[in-house]
Amino acid sequence: MPRRKKLNNSFAELTWNDLNDWAGNRIVSRGKSYQQQGRVSELAETNTGELIAWVEGTETYAVKVRMDKQGMPDSVCTCPYGIDCKHGVATVLEYLEYQEKNRKVPKAKKNDKRLKLLDDINEDDELLEDDDLFETEAILETIDDLLKGKTKTQLIDLILELSKEYPEIGEDLADRKHLASGNTKTLISSLRREIEEIGEETGWQNYWDGKGHTPDYSNIQKKLENLLDAGQADDVLSLGETLIQVGNRQVGESHDDGETAMEIYACMPIVTKALEQSSLTTVEKLIWAVDVVLKDEYDTFEPIAEYLMQSHNKEDWSNFADRLLERLKSFKSSTDISEYSQDYHRDRLTDWIIHALEHAGRLKEIVPLCEKEAQKTGSYKRLVKRLVEEKRYSEAEKWISQGILYTENKLPGIASSLRNHLLEIRTKQKDWKVVAGIRVDEFVRRPSVQTYKECKKATEKINAWPKVRESLLTYLETGVFPWDQEGWLLPETGLDKPKAESRKTFPMISDLIDIAIYEKKPDQVLRWYDQRPKQRHIWYGSNEDHIATAVQEHTPDRAVAMWQNIAEGLIAQVKPKSYHEAVIYLKKAEKVMVKEKREKEWEDYINGLKAAHVRKTRLMELLDERNDKPILKKR
Repeated sequence: MPRRKKLNNSFAELTWNDLNDWAGNRIVSRGKSYQQQGRVSELAETNTGELIAWVEGTETYAVKVRMDKQGMPDSVCTCPYGIDCKHGVATVLEYLEYQEKNRKVPKAKKNDKRLKLLDDINEDDELLEDDDLFETEAILETIDDLLKGKTKTQLIDLILELSKEYPEIGEDLADRKHLASGNTKTLISSLRREIEEIGEETGWQNYWDGKGHTPDYSNIQKKLENLLDAGQADDVLSLGETLIQVGNRQVGESHDDGETAMEIYACMPIVTKALEQSSLTTVEKLIWAVDVVLKDEYDTFEPIAEYLMQSHNKEDWSNFADRLLERLKSFKSSTDISEYSQDYHRDRLTDWIIHALEHAGRLKEIVPLCEKEAQKTGSYKRLVKRLVEEKRYSEAEKWISQGILYTENKLPGIASSLRNHLLEIRTKQKDWKVVAGIRVDEFVRRPSVQTYKECKKATEKINAWPKVRESLLTYLETGVFPWDQEGWLLPETGLDKPKAESRKTFPMISDLIDIAIYEKKPDQVLRWYDQRPKQRHIWYGSNEDHIATAVQEHTPDRAVAMWQNIAEGLIAQVKPKSYHEAVIYLKKAEKVMVKEKREKEWEDYINGLKAAHVRKTRLMELLDERNDKPILKKR
């Protein structure tokens, strides 16, 4: 967010940082180029202190800039960009150049054409808002006045004329005729064909050039609503099946950030209403809905899932559960689906069976089902969660151990979740020693500041942190597991212990540095930093900026050297974006040097940098703009 530090509204106090906060680096750079190229003309100042100017771009644009209450610029322009644009930046810089050269900025006349152009923009915006508010009512009143004066013959002629010019009107009238006569067969056949034709289109978007195509289902939606209003729920449901089949394929083939999916999604509430009003039995409706949801790969048909969340009687839920259980017994996946995908689809079916059993009141069947499925698909997490909710902790621990053995290698994320469940159980039981042991195991598996903090929090409850801390740091330095070190005081957790990994190398410098930074021990930060691999491509741990920030108070020279190293590496990439990043780190170093009262030494360094890279024009500009002093005083 823009800084709000200023207490005055003077353009003369603006810094380059202010301009960048206001308009962004890229726009400031372009605005500076425009001003240097002499594209700003007839600069003037209004009686209220606003700046106005003509700025030459693709066309000649009128610009007005004012200072807001926070002391930041605010501009409006007749260019397509409209506000806070490069033309506004150029106007501000032109004004500052006037001040630098002691040139008087003329006062704008009351009838200045630019003020009129800029005021017209605001008036147009207000008119558009008014039009949006009253447009519909005004149009309807006009139509009403027109039609009241027509004879029947004239009305028929008008409708026929409009139908020729706007075919959708003719289609709508024809549909109404079919519905009124009860002859919906032709309408339904036509609508199904229309769904299939639109389904052949592929949605795509190219956001770079603003081009693309999204299949339009608004007419389908309207016709489905008309059919449903006419009492044709079964026909709408049948058409919904076609739409779902076509839509699932179409969404998968489209590349438009979900815009095609949203078109189809908008039709689903109508299909859901048709399902509710259809002649199917409740169980058949539940089966219909779950079939759609299980085939939904992109959450396009989510409204239909709402039917499965509605209230139904227990007998229907029970029959629904039995139907799904029969399906589970004979569950077969296509041979071209991976094992993981098969398990995923089977688990989704099982989740809906559990949902049905819960609503049917058949709770005793749920855990046995979960136990059976855990051994088939590795869904131990679902089983253990259920057992913990029912406070069946001993059973949960048995399945946790079995589940970890099954999932550790091929599904490590599930194994980690199971360990967290044991942690939850032990925490509920206030078994703090085992809780601490589990935390230590997790630290060894995934060393980080976060897992280090969790170890600290757990072991402080049993006054064991100093010893555990020493063991954790020894592990990071030597690779010797904490429980293999002399004097280890935590008990066995009942879980498998982490195994030594060949890909881990010791000392683990990155983690040692991070922990030293967390503990605010700059001497240890530098100790491990100095032992990092010298080849930069091998060094991938804590970045130097983080390290420099941590040691800047302790050893400012080292921090400055690190920031210089980062900046020089970025400059060597010879990219404008890298130059911007380099200046960020140079500013950090400069702040330290100023605090140390070594401004002269720093200026000598910057001048040396300029001399070495004098041909990098953009870098030279950024180096000149890097400080937070007013632009006017710098120039």
